[in-house]
Parts: sequence; C-alpha cells; structure tokens
Amino acid sequence: MNDRWVLVDGYNVLHSWPQFASRKSRLRTLEQRREGLLRVLRQYADHSGRPVTVVFDGYGARHKPVKGETETGMNAGRGLEVLFSDRGKTADEVIERVVALAPCRERILVVTSDNVERQTVEALGAQSQSAESFAVEVGDVLRELATAVRQHGRRTRHNISGLREHF
Repeated sequence: MNDRWVLVDGYNVLHSWPQFASRKSRLRTLEQRREGLLRVLRQYADHSGRPVTVVFDGYGARHKPVKGETETGMNAGRGLEVLFSDRGKTADEVIERVVALAPCRERILVVTSDNVERQTVEALGAQSQSAESFAVEVGDVLRELATAVRQHGRRTRHNISGLREHF
C-alpha cells in the first residue's frame, strides 16, 4: 500500500478533465458527472492502494450525503472519502485546513489546477499536482487495472477449459 494520501479538489478536477467537461458530457447533470468522477477515483484508489479524499464545494450538492455515501446514496467505498464543504466555505478552505492539521503533510498530494491553491498547500508542506497531470496518472493506473482484469479472465477461462477435460 502506498502511504501517499491524495486530496482532490473535486469541482476543479471535474471541470478540468475532458471526459467530464466536454460539451457532450455537459448534457449530463452536475450530479451525474460528479458520480462519474467518483467512480473513476474509486477505481484508482482501489488499484493504487492510495487513500483518496475528494472535497467538493457544498453549494453544488442538493443535500449533504450521509457519512460514507455520495449524494445519490452510492457508497463511497474503501479508500475513497467524499467531503462537501459547509455553507459559506469553499473546498479550497477545507483542503487547506486538512493539510494544516495533518501530522505528515509531506505525504499529502493535493490535486488541483488552481495555481494559488497549489502554492498555498505547498507552503504548508504538502505536494501538489495539476488536475491534467493527475489525469495521466489515473489513466495509467486504470489501464494497468484493465490489463490485470483481462489477464485474470484469460487465466480463469484457461482453468475452466482444463477442468472440462477432466469431466
């Protein structure tokens, strides 16, 4: 397990990644795009072993989800935590507070393309990465996962074929 904690500025990433920011994807509701982002990040967290916390500005949610669930009731899953800022607070403020209060700030990677936010969290001792650069990393991890799933499927089919020969 990797001990790097990934802290994601949810709406910043949502509006930076083409699969959620394109004209076609904008036909979906904000809630649907947010859920899509969380599915991708859950897979990333599961396969990379890195805990991921996604922080959204609270104004974008119709209601605050119960702990452990996303807005639509989808379970956030092990390795993925979803936070919505309180009314009057921004996701940036929540991220800065989390970093400032963390005992091992150097292990935190904040993902945002907001350069002011990146400078702020770096001054607090965290690392930062742009949303675009993180998209490349997530894509690599998910391709690795897809390869592992395909290979497992081939092995399983091969094992089943071998069993048939015995019956």
